[in-house]
Amino acid sequence: MIVVPTHSSRRFLVMLLAIPLMALSTFVGAVGVKAVDSQPMPDFRWQDEEGNLHRLSDSQGKPRLLHFWAAWCIPCREEMPQMLDWKRANPDIEIIPLSMDQRMAQAQYFINRFDLEMPPLLVDKEDHDALSIPGLPYTLLITEEGNLVGRVIGIADWEDDSFSAQVRRRLGL
Repeated sequence: MIVVPTHSSRRFLVMLLAIPLMALSTFVGAVGVKAVDSQPMPDFRWQDEEGNLHRLSDSQGKPRLLHFWAAWCIPCREEMPQMLDWKRANPDIEIIPLSMDQRMAQAQYFINRFDLEMPPLLVDKEDHDALSIPGLPYTLLITEEGNLVGRVIGIADWEDDSFSAQVRRRLGL
């Protein structure tokens, strides 16, 4: 027996497919900076490939963008080269790309596979869950004093001048 969907069942199927696609678009489509009230950032940690532990407070005195990504994150593959170009064009802002992967080898593989000029930095296991990151990629804007002033959930539009202006304005530059 062949079942031919009725008009209403086809519409229902389209709705079922549309809902996850709309949710996914928040992470796939380029987005701007969401301002947050200035608040002190916790002094969380990350490791470099030699196993050295670094803290957010180690980079005080310069505005920073903490950019969270993972090797399994497909939108991160698209975004990462643009983010690195933006980093080179804005040397007065430090970008710290932090992998949310479980192991350093995953981050190193991703960096090598996509020929990215950045060090593998892995969020410390103890601080991993405390960050409450809603999805990847995810970027936090931190002032030189260590205050969180903005966030970008999803792919940032690193090539857009208005995005750069938003970032600089939120960081007080």
